[in-house]
Amino acid sequence: MFLNRVSSCGRRGAVAGAIVLLASCGGGGGGGGATGFVPFVPSVPSAQTPEPPVVVKHTVGGTVSGLAGSVVLQNNAGDDLKLTADGNFTFATAIAEGSAYEVSVRTQPLWQFCTVTKGSGKVSADVADVAVACSAAQAQVSVFAGSGAAGSAVGAGTAASFSLPYGIVFDKDRNLFVSDVQTGLLRKITPAGETTTIAGGGSFNGPVDGNGPAAYFDGLGGIALDVDGNIYATELSGNRIRKITPSADVTTFAGDGARRTLDGNGTAASFAGPAGLVRDATGNIYVSEYYSHVIRKITPARDVTTIAGTPNLPGFADGTGAAALFSGLYSMAMDKDGNLYAADSRNNRIRKITPGGVVTTLAGSGTSGSADGPGDTASFNAPGGVALDGDGNVYVADTGNNLLRRITRAGVVSTLAGQAGMTGAQNGIGSAARFKQPYGVVVDADGTLYIADTFNNLIRKVTPVPAS
Repeated sequence: MFLNRVSSCGRRGAVAGAIVLLASCGGGGGGGGATGFVPFVPSVPSAQTPEPPVVVKHTVGGTVSGLAGSVVLQNNAGDDLKLTADGNFTFATAIAEGSAYEVSVRTQPLWQFCTVTKGSGKVSADVADVAVACSAAQAQVSVFAGSGAAGSAVGAGTAASFSLPYGIVFDKDRNLFVSDVQTGLLRKITPAGETTTIAGGGSFNGPVDGNGPAAYFDGLGGIALDVDGNIYATELSGNRIRKITPSADVTTFAGDGARRTLDGNGTAASFAGPAGLVRDATGNIYVSEYYSHVIRKITPARDVTTIAGTPNLPGFADGTGAAALFSGLYSMAMDKDGNLYAADSRNNRIRKITPGGVVTTLAGSGTSGSADGPGDTASFNAPGGVALDGDGNVYVADTGNNLLRRITRAGVVSTLAGQAGMTGAQNGIGSAARFKQPYGVVVDADGTLYIADTFNNLIRKVTPVPAS
């Protein structure tokens, strides 16, 4: 029947085949009952989309040991993983079976070096045997600035001279500022090692306010900077806190010059041998006093209060506020949480003071010595300077021992450089280096340390290097 219909259209419908309706042959609704005829349309199988192949993926991981800070690992130079403690680790990105993996250390922990074993290959299953072992770095000591002879010469590197450098601090451009106790000068050292004098007339004729060399200090001590580049400095014998602007204008910020501990505002307050100084993120300044054994706070409005220790009562006691006791406080440093760390020199300890005034002992048995080890068994000898790195490790200029020490976050003390009881100015690695009563210490972002090697009249640079 279908073939007859096609034939009756005079073969012109045969070209179109079965998909042409009878109406296209001119048969409009009449004759032969062809109205509404629908031809048979054969079905054509649709092309089938093949199933994607199954990709099997595996994770890469392992263990880290000996870590005392933070390390950044990467796999195949793309998948970064930061670790802050010993234990197992796994990279976030799984990789396809048969693909290569290569684990490396992208960023070493401060004052440690980590090595990777079983860190490369091709995955056929989950990888869990990559081993990362971290160990302490050695300290390479060199001279950054200073000839060693007492003086006030400006110049590059060893062409410059200092006279009992004490306080040391970085600005945001990595310039170092150094206070010279003997000459009463505030010095600046560029990253290239060029030394200039910022302020001070060069003698103990202070205090005199003024600009640059027209200003005079009375025993410059600890220094700190604010976000605007202003420098705040203690006067060890002048019993004042001075302010130096970026244009070298020097004024008295707090203290009336009398050697006593008296709270008040600005120059109505008194200090007794202010030694260390540090500034927090909100503009408060904290001062440690050597002679009165207390820690003071100065607000941006210049209000001075006593936050820890009892004035003129030396001793040793942990506690809160006035219940805590210190003896011969020197430098201080502050961590990112606002905790203070102070060199409690006569107690041969490093103390920690919370923002709430709670005082504890971070390290030191109290006995004079140079023993390394856990905090309460380690010993110091009249520590003078403290600094913190980004991982929370504390560095100590152990002045009486002529040593550079390090305290990990876990409270373990080690010696980085110097030899106890030995003085000198030798450069070298670890115990081959020599210092002579170092005080100020500051740490760069990469872990490099700079030390005011006071009685050598030098600024020393201490760089971490892998252990041999």
